[in-house]
Amino acid sequence: MKNSHIIFTLALLFSFMVKGQTPIQGGYIELSKNEYDELLEINKENELDGKYYVREFKDKKLIGIHKIQYKKGKKHGEWVHFLVFRKKGVLDLSMVENYDDNERNGYYYNSDNGFTFTEEGYYEKGEKVGLWNVTKSGSKEKINYKNGKKHGDYWRQDASGVIVKGAYKKGKKLDNWTIEDLSGNTTEQIEANTTYQVSATPTNEASIQPIEGSIKKSDGSVVPIAVVRLQLSDNSCAYAFSDYDGKFNIEIDTNKISGSSYFEIVIEGFPKKKILYSEFSNQSTIVLDKGRKKVSYDEYRAYYESMKNCQ
Repeated sequence: MKNSHIIFTLALLFSFMVKGQTPIQGGYIELSKNEYDELLEINKENELDGKYYVREFKDKKLIGIHKIQYKKGKKHGEWVHFLVFRKKGVLDLSMVENYDDNERNGYYYNSDNGFTFTEEGYYEKGEKVGLWNVTKSGSKEKINYKNGKKHGDYWRQDASGVIVKGAYKKGKKLDNWTIEDLSGNTTEQIEANTTYQVSATPTNEASIQPIEGSIKKSDGSVVPIAVVRLQLSDNSCAYAFSDYDGKFNIEIDTNKISGSSYFEIVIEGFPKKKILYSEFSNQSTIVLDKGRKKVSYDEYRAYYESMKNCQ
């Protein structure tokens, strides 16, 4: 469906950009971004009625074209936006919106042309419905919506290939989420928002306690699917994956904790983070550091493989 929008709009774009030609086909009025802004200021948006091609310039260079329309002061029909993402000044499809009586209704597409993100799906009376496909910083998501809330199966694959599967009901996570690591091993989330992998070493059940926390970036945003390794001693460790909300849960035998026990967090694109267990309090947040020496994909995968020896 996206391709048909591109072909249709490029055809209109060709006639629109011919020097000295004002497009009249379909009743569209040609405006610059400044003229459009002035029109809004004079008439206010709720008084507009018509179809417009709006050209946007910066330093006398064309950086955007917007095909929009209003009906009795309300956003209506298909809105298509082209922006310049490349240095050579090439216009790329940026967004497709459909409106009915000022509400999004129908096909929706938003992207920076593959550089960072893309999202594609449908709206019904202003709310997301059905299957949405989202890519962001190398990760891929398939999210189902009902009445604007996450509802149904959920699937996510991060940039390194780790897969998360689960389901939502009316916006809330259901139990039994799973994480499949790069080796094909599957870890089950016993409770929603909680993931853990327990050491295989025999333990004293009376001393087993959950250690919970979360992983975040320096800007406060969460970090999903990070490896959280708790090195108890030279010969003993346990590990977990942070879930989609950045939270982790490790159940360990607290008798094995020593003064040298430490956490190590590894995620592609960030430096490794180490913190002594003595500096960590239960349910606290570990913030990743900024730095030039970032974990590569190969290092990230090798670290997953090394988890097999965690006992």
